[in-house]
Amino acid sequence: MGIETLGVVGAGVMGSDIAFVAALAGKRVIICDVDATALSGATDRVTSLAARAQARGKLGPDDAAALSARVATTNRDEDLAVCDLAIEAVSERMDLKRIIFARLDAILRPGALIASNTSGLSITELAACTTRPEAVLGIHFFNPAAVMRLVELIEGRQTSAHAMDTAEELVRQLGKAPVRVRECPGFLVNRILVRAMAEAYRHATTHGLAPAAVDAAAADAGPAPMGPFALGDLIGLDTMDHIQRDLEQAYGERFTDAGAIASQVAQGRLGRKNGQGFLEADEPAPAVGDEARAAAQRYYYGALDEALRCHDDAIAARPDIDLAMRLGAGWAIGPLAWADGEGVAGVLGTMQELSVSAGNRFQPTSLLRARAADGCSLIDDGDIDAGTTPP
Repeated sequence: MGIETLGVVGAGVMGSDIAFVAALAGKRVIICDVDATALSGATDRVTSLAARAQARGKLGPDDAAALSARVATTNRDEDLAVCDLAIEAVSERMDLKRIIFARLDAILRPGALIASNTSGLSITELAACTTRPEAVLGIHFFNPAAVMRLVELIEGRQTSAHAMDTAEELVRQLGKAPVRVRECPGFLVNRILVRAMAEAYRHATTHGLAPAAVDAAAADAGPAPMGPFALGDLIGLDTMDHIQRDLEQAYGERFTDAGAIASQVAQGRLGRKNGQGFLEADEPAPAVGDEARAAAQRYYYGALDEALRCHDDAIAARPDIDLAMRLGAGWAIGPLAWADGEGVAGVLGTMQELSVSAGNRFQPTSLLRARAADGCSLIDDGDIDAGTTPP
């Protein structure tokens, strides 16, 4: 049985965008929140998004009105009982999410799925709050959900194949690109990106480099749409501080950033959200020297190394790793395809050099060694993992 009625718990921007995307695909949606003002705001946002779609010619006037009519709001958990799937989209607090999952488990019919939009919290831990752990998974939309195509489907320890298949079908019906990810701290895109950013921050901090110089070097050196410091400012340095600390705790020193983020946050510099961050407004074009280029190199090699580790840990298939970085991080090509373009043998040599100069965290993986020895591509060969989503 497919998903026809979707519950969304949390009437913030993310929950509202998810509701809009589902209603746009013809699904019935019920948004639940205890805050009446938030529910009113969610209704206004769905209506506004429908109006924008109409203005762009993607919806007719009758279609926009019908879309809005498919979205209902409530402050009563009981009204979600008719849902085939309920997705939680509240703040990243495990204590709050655990309460919501227990309540949803008590209300939803047998067989209904429960999902979290979390960007990194444990699906297995959330599933333990229910009597249906096989029906619990992560459905991680990227922000803004109304625009971004990537959706990470997170498989907890007890998530069933049926739940994953059903969620993948739903995500495709919503016009999104699903990528299956086995649960791990940071999931896939955040894990790769934060490792890359930590490498660049560490090198820049150690050598006293101007963030703008590193960003300029990164723009010249690879496929990322912006440098690591501009990206941190865009995400929000308070948010980055939380993510970086969690991943360093989970994976160890390869996620250490030499205190670069925490130093900014301690000064009240949170990035674009308050107009103060790593980068200064109207900063003159920097001189890009060898050390800035070395920081950019560590940015891309950190991403590549973590992507290879995700493969070795069976977190995601290789084509999906690159797809996720393209659609979720905006890279022109994924890190594996980038390495192919650089030449796998040369990449191995550079990784070996970094493992000496920068530490054991760059020790080449077995996959990289084998592909270099055989003269094979990291991503385009006959025995490659099939993946779940075509490019």
